[in-house]
Amino acid sequence: MNIGDNVEYKNVYGENCNGPIVNVHSDMDSYDEMRLENGVPLYYSKKLKKFVPVKPKNMDSVFVEVFTGSNVSNEFIRFSTITAVA
Repeated sequence: MNIGDNVEYKNVYGENCNGPIVNVHSDMDSYDEMRLENGVPLYYSKKLKKFVPVKPKNMDSVFVEVFTGSNVSNEFIRFSTITAVA
């Protein structure tokens, strides 16, 4: 799973939805710059000066931005709520 891939997820109403991933974000202040490569969220470590995987204990802070349509704003969903890659 990478940015641009279609994913399936359940929205807040329990409805099955899908759409392409537009971006990946985190609630953590230290995760300023993020990437998604092969299903693994990465953040830029200033200490190591390279992108490293998000630690398992911080995975709940990761969410993705999914494009939902031209007339509707994008949805932000927790990374853990993605049910499948379409």
